[in-house]
Amino acid sequence: MLIDKAMTTIKITTELRDRLSRVAAAYGGATPAETPQRLVDEHDAHAVLAAYERLRGDEQEWASYREEVRLTDNAAGDWLRRMISL
Repeated sequence: MLIDKAMTTIKITTELRDRLSRVAAAYGGATPAETPQRLVDEHDAHAVLAAYERLRGDEQEWASYREEVRLTDNAAGDWLRRMISL
């Protein structure tokens, strides 16, 4: 939902407007403003997943990443371990 955000207008072809309307319907009736936002969000999510796939392609970098995640997750979970031990 877009609330309290600066708005602008863009010129698009009627064909693209109609295509966006069909996509909005597929999103369960998203508004014309929400539809491009969802499309951009999906694009960004796909880009992140593609970056992970590239990282997995380099065994050494992937192992380094996994170790860093393990250390970060352990540090982030310290509060939980303290709560459980009380």
